[in-house]
Amino acid sequence: MKTKLKQVTGAVLAASLGLAAASSAYAAESLQDVMKRRNLSQQDLLAAAKTYTPSGKRDEFIAFSSGGQSGQIIVYGVPSMRILKYLAVFTPEPWQGYGFDEESKAVLAQGRIDGKDITWGDTHHPAISETEGQYDGQFLFINDKANPRLAVVDLR
Repeated sequence: MKTKLKQVTGAVLAASLGLAAASSAYAAESLQDVMKRRNLSQQDLLAAAKTYTPSGKRDEFIAFSSGGQSGQIIVYGVPSMRILKYLAVFTPEPWQGYGFDEESKAVLAQGRIDGKDITWGDTHHPAISETEGQYDGQFLFINDKANPRLAVVDLR
């Protein structure tokens, strides 16, 4: 038993030292080293820099996308493409609690068809509200392609 423990301890120690050496080697790499190792061109670096948003910084734009058969709206940042939020619209969402409290149950109940709850949707074609032909960003409209419904999301 002691011999096996020594072997395992030795293997873990060797692996740790190897990882530490590899990590410090990567940390010491220059930009040119990374370009060479990954076979990147300057155009590749420029494209990456144009889309990179550092942690803690905000994207220049946000986009609203349909979640399709999830019945949700997906909000993501541009240019980073990081998902910022899922907005439940036609589907109960336990993570947010949507569809589980009385207020949001009442909203979902408005979409009943022939008295039956429709707790799923197929969101498509989000559109932002306009005033005099200019986007005002106050509301987002989205339709349910599977069921005859339209949702209005207050963005204020």
